[in-house]
Amino acid sequence: MNAARSILLLSDNPGEDYVSRVRLGLERTCRPAGLGVEAVNVYGRGTKAIDVLRASDHAGIVLTPPLSDDRPLLSIVEARGVPMVRIAALLDPDRGNIVGMDEFAAASAIVGQLTERGHRRIAILRGPQSHLVSLRRYNGYANALGAKGLRVDQSLVAQGDFTRESGKREAPKLFAAKPTAIFASNDEMAAGIIDAANEAGIAVPGDISLVGYDDNAVATKVRPQLTTVRQPCEGMGEAAGKLLADQVGRHGAQSRQVSVPFDIVERQSVSDLKEQGSADGV
Repeated sequence: MNAARSILLLSDNPGEDYVSRVRLGLERTCRPAGLGVEAVNVYGRGTKAIDVLRASDHAGIVLTPPLSDDRPLLSIVEARGVPMVRIAALLDPDRGNIVGMDEFAAASAIVGQLTERGHRRIAILRGPQSHLVSLRRYNGYANALGAKGLRVDQSLVAQGDFTRESGKREAPKLFAAKPTAIFASNDEMAAGIIDAANEAGIAVPGDISLVGYDDNAVATKVRPQLTTVRQPCEGMGEAAGKLLADQVGRHGAQSRQVSVPFDIVERQSVSDLKEQGSADGV
């Protein structure tokens, strides 16, 4: 691959499905413009993102969370003078192009659906603190509770790391707090919660309703299939590709911010509270 005519998609993310979907969208718009795409995900591979970036000689860079808010990485790209797109970046909005969706509104919307269906004791499994999008999703959760006059109960808050294993590990803590519903901050963790529920003899959604975030492939592979936020990863990749195709080789091109819409996908993992066996949860 000719690096001078290619785009580097750099990630540090346990969700390979997320990265592959962004790459798919990126390729759709880069390839017609004669730009190849090289994707490097350093998560769990003993390689540092900063070293990959220093060794690269690409025509443009796309950074996904949490790298899109990593200021030392941003400085390296800026010093090189190549166009950059930051996916779901929350810091420094004036640095490079930004493509994202409203994480706060999406989390608030899906938790709001739980409250509209009668749930009040709603738990959350947070994503890693290194991902600022995790904080936005937590704030959206808190906002949806506040809209019903509810406060966050810390016994209903657990800390995951966006992996299925962390969902399974943290689920017993949440089950013990007796929620009627759980908001998992991504689908992989939601799948882990379903694994733990199956082992504990807890029915989803009969005993506990569950929602996720991303609409990754796992959302339709688990049983019950998962109600979740559909994050438009391919759309974000396409938007990033359009920006880079327009800016590669142009010095001083003005940075832009592009917002893409989200959807709520309703499947089988949520029931009305009145339909559950007990208003007190499990």
